[in-house]
Amino acid sequence: MFEPVLASAATTSLALLFLEKNAPRLGLQEKPGGHRTHLSPTPVVGGIGMAIGMLISWLYWQRLHPGGWIVAGTFALLFTGLFDDRFGIGARTKFLLQSAIAGLALAFDGSLLHTLGELLPEYELRLGFVGALAFTVFAVAGVINGMNMLDGLDGLAGSIALAAVGWFAFSAWWIGDLVAMSTQLSIAGAIAGFLLFNARLPGRTRARLFMGDAGSMVLGFLLAWIAIDLSQRPNGLPPVVALWICAMPIVDTVAVMAKRKRKGRALMSAGRDHLHHLLVNSGLSVRATAAFEALLGALAGGAGVTMWLLAFDDWQIFAAFLVGSGAYVHVFLVGWKTHRAREALASSMRPAATDLPL
Repeated sequence: MFEPVLASAATTSLALLFLEKNAPRLGLQEKPGGHRTHLSPTPVVGGIGMAIGMLISWLYWQRLHPGGWIVAGTFALLFTGLFDDRFGIGARTKFLLQSAIAGLALAFDGSLLHTLGELLPEYELRLGFVGALAFTVFAVAGVINGMNMLDGLDGLAGSIALAAVGWFAFSAWWIGDLVAMSTQLSIAGAIAGFLLFNARLPGRTRARLFMGDAGSMVLGFLLAWIAIDLSQRPNGLPPVVALWICAMPIVDTVAVMAKRKRKGRALMSAGRDHLHHLLVNSGLSVRATAAFEALLGALAGGAGVTMWLLAFDDWQIFAAFLVGSGAYVHVFLVGWKTHRAREALASSMRPAATDLPL
């Protein structure tokens, strides 16, 4: 059961040791500046390392293979992300590529969101093929971009993804699918191997390397595929519980877009306006911020799973999600408003610069 985890983590770590050393030669280094907070050039090879770790695990334990189309989609997104990390791709073009790759892979794999569960009392919301395809592409692209937006702080995106995969693995175990659980644990192992280089562990003041768009695209796609795989089966995980497990990338994206909409900014633009930026600007350390948001993600997943195990109806779990999401967005917006007010007050209290006589 745990062999794929250890193998994936070890292979990822070994791959990253090699890639870290050769990142300058590959042109995969992220320089400081813009919305980035790091202070020195840092290798952007985490996505490649995780993909290698997962692939080796899947090849050795072929029963854990997630399916040819899912593997193809994973590596197509990996190469798209690598191109973006190396040369840059416009936000709109990148979104279209993500949607096309994810849509084709999931459609050919047969992993579409045909049912969203009983979101209203005693009424199951089912979708035909066209509706299921369109909604699946929208949902998966949302999770992919949500993971990309969370990837702005050392250890943050990886920790949140690890918590989500952990809850999915528990859910697979609960419904009795040990193969699916082991497949998910192989993904968790790759993330853990990456975090050994990316998280601010004791004695390390900055990340050794980043996952880049290649990593965030791969993790977002795989999280979305796991959610679909577990929720679109008889007696499987209710789709709305998967929503709780993936709450952080989804709700944080909604909160940031709400803030940008109010400010008249482009919704998909890069910026330092996420929860982790607010927390760091308010004085919380990078390590504490990453841990806090990962804990939020773990608690959200735990809340959804607990309601499921306590036999709450789908519509009740969905209503709770809407209330919780609304509260998150409200606190997020108020937090930024308060922070701006404090900055303005502090600025007004500084003594004005005066010209000194020569």
